[in-house]
Amino acid sequence: MKPMELVRRALEEIGDAPAVELSAHMERKHGVRIEPALIPLFKATLQDLERTNKLRQEVRPIPSEQAVQAA
Repeated sequence: MKPMELVRRALEEIGDAPAVELSAHMERKHGVRIEPALIPLFKATLQDLERTNKLRQEVRPIPSEQAVQAA
């Protein structure tokens, strides 16, 4: 499993805990150690991905030239 996915799952399982707790949880449950110093970067990246996906869902598609000419 990729580190980003491990962090995402840990956040779902134990919530927004301190990086040291998230790291310990991932090591106990999945046997993978992620340095606590890296966890805030993963968290920020996950938040950015969530925002980007939300914006993509809200954006209307650009009409094609044919649709503009027909109107």
